[in-house]
Amino acid sequence: MIKNRFHAFLDESYGKNDYYMAAIVLDDQRYNILVRNLESVVAHAHEKFNIPITTELHAHRMMHGLAPWECFRGQVHEAVALYRAAARAIRKCGAYLLVEGLDVVRLNRRYKYPDSPYEITLRHLLERIDNLTCQSRRESCSITADLIDRHRDFQEAIGGYTRVGTPGYRSSRLERISQPIAWNDSQDNRGIQAADLLAYIYRRVKEPQPGNSPRAARAASAILRDFGPLYHERKWIP
Repeated sequence: MIKNRFHAFLDESYGKNDYYMAAIVLDDQRYNILVRNLESVVAHAHEKFNIPITTELHAHRMMHGLAPWECFRGQVHEAVALYRAAARAIRKCGAYLLVEGLDVVRLNRRYKYPDSPYEITLRHLLERIDNLTCQSRRESCSITADLIDRHRDFQEAIGGYTRVGTPGYRSSRLERISQPIAWNDSQDNRGIQAADLLAYIYRRVKEPQPGNSPRAARAASAILRDFGPLYHERKWIP
């Protein structure tokens, strides 16, 4: 790893009407703390629930008791407790937390042929990370995102932004974003898992689903608070 640089880990959470992407941004030292903290959370779950020590912290699977988190099936209280422990572990590493959102319904009403929600939230988030890197006097920021099917298409789009700038009034050539972006499988990367945990719970707090109980809403809000203050949060409504 290069000294005086940041590393950002990205993951998304979305539904039919909205799309969110979160970033965990930190330097080498804080990244090592993040990994140790999250490994400790998983080690606790291993001792208590006998899950493999390498188990991925995957928000949706944890909260719905899906493999390999079957131990949480019907055990919402236990799932929330572990989620909160992971959120506090992320907070303690001192990372910058950023979230960009998008109103997909308004996007499709306004534009006949809009860019994909993923590309829009990705470039908005990269603009913010680029600005954070500049303000923090870091030389650059490497980006690692959760692996998706069309990652090569999006890498090409990002390459275009570095040549001509991103669209919109905040146009940026993303000069401090290291190229190319890395797309990794989240199960092998605690940084991406941290971004997944933030994106998932942020969306559920900001976009409550019909039928959610007041108890579930309170639990989601408590988890989000455990992450601590966000450096940046926004939902773009075209």
